[in-house]
Amino acid sequence: MLKTKIISALLAALMLTSAAFISACGKSETSPADDPGATEAETTAPETLSELEARAAVPDELPEADFGGYNYRIVCENDQSWYYYNEEQTGDVINDAVFLRNAAVGERFNFELTMANCSDYGANGSFMQKAVLAGDDAFDLACSHIVNISGLVLKDIFMNWYDIPHINFEKPWWSRSNIEDLTYSGVAILGIGDYALSAIGRTYCMFFNRQLAETYGIEGIYDTVMDGKWTIERLSELTKDIYQDLNSDEKRDVEDFYGFATGVNSNIGAYLWAFDNPICKKDDDGNISVVMATPKMSSIVETLNKIMWENQGTYYNKNHVSKIDNLGTHVGGRDLFIYGRAIFANGYLDQAIDFFRDIEDDYGIIPYPKWDENQVDYRSLVDGNHAALALPKTTQDLERAGIIMEALNAEGYKTVVPVYIETALKVKYARDNESVQVLDMLIANRFFDFGYAYDNWNGGSFWLEGLIQGNKNDWESHYAKNEKRMLKHYDKVFAYFDEVATG
Repeated sequence: MLKTKIISALLAALMLTSAAFISACGKSETSPADDPGATEAETTAPETLSELEARAAVPDELPEADFGGYNYRIVCENDQSWYYYNEEQTGDVINDAVFLRNAAVGERFNFELTMANCSDYGANGSFMQKAVLAGDDAFDLACSHIVNISGLVLKDIFMNWYDIPHINFEKPWWSRSNIEDLTYSGVAILGIGDYALSAIGRTYCMFFNRQLAETYGIEGIYDTVMDGKWTIERLSELTKDIYQDLNSDEKRDVEDFYGFATGVNSNIGAYLWAFDNPICKKDDDGNISVVMATPKMSSIVETLNKIMWENQGTYYNKNHVSKIDNLGTHVGGRDLFIYGRAIFANGYLDQAIDFFRDIEDDYGIIPYPKWDENQVDYRSLVDGNHAALALPKTTQDLERAGIIMEALNAEGYKTVVPVYIETALKVKYARDNESVQVLDMLIANRFFDFGYAYDNWNGGSFWLEGLIQGNKNDWESHYAKNEKRMLKHYDKVFAYFDEVATG
């Protein structure tokens, strides 16, 4: 009976999502019945699968298994627990999709998903390290802050994903970055899969208020993006002179109106990857090296300092404190956008769900700008507080671990991610169909840099935001001063991967 209810609920949710998605997006191809040159065979051919049908049709190729009611224990951050585990359905579409995913996979393989530890990432890290080093089989899966958990990797407490049976990084529920960026010497310790929904929700993007943009004569933003002309120079041109001292106190503060509003931390650091200037890069032979010090880095620093510190139309406040939730300098852009006091603001996708539901004006979602028009793609950093997936070395049954993990990611890809993107962002919360195309591009262009993932606050991933906070343009001297320490850190990471590879 339970299995029947779960399947019925999943089908109902998918039917609703499919209907909404088709309604929002329409069809891009001419029907054969409308084509006078179409043959009878062509007109009777089955229609192309919808996005949802195509996802559902991808086989996970997992064997049948019965794990006898096993208690599968996860570790995750307390501010992200709803991504991974919900005790009951609440009527919220995403919450219910997560619940049904877990119930369906649990029913299929006869196991129960529970929490082993749910705290902040520091406490979670201590819990996991203590347990594994003591040989205590205390948890089955880590879903934790990628920058923090990377430090635990060097403690040798996690397994190589390539040693786990039934894990197939070629499947669409695993990020391509697992192979292209996060595998070194045939080793991948941290994985990015669709069970870790925060790896989508924490993707950096920009929001713009369509009504305010129109008021200030700013038009064709989506055309600019799709034509590949959305650059940092264009953002500056559009916003640098838009400022109003709304409270007439002759002070530039949160009560005023700006063309562009931003936080001062990782919101700024994200430009490094938006400008296609990663910390590390893999060559054609599979070797990863540190490539941060490109010829354009000095220009990147100077350009951002000018926009943040000199442009009248930019809200960039190192002392910002939110009146919404008491958060600090991360959320300056988010807050002014909510207040309707900024045309453009940066943030990440989750904010559209968590904070922008009640915004009366229509808004659009676009990527961070490129460095220049010669740059091929828009690139999207995912904030470091998104979860990476890792399996502890205390894992008792590799077969069980692989089947459950592959199944949870596959079911997430088929049922949760569509609800999150197509329903929550595209149909329910995003306010225009052009956002649909851009959101697809944002998700496709997520970038998980090896240097960022394994930074652990010892690499170079956070230098850019620090230079901008200090309004310092001396990139060359900063790099020279810190290069040795950074390279020493990454050498330790590379050495560990080589050690794992050689057994």
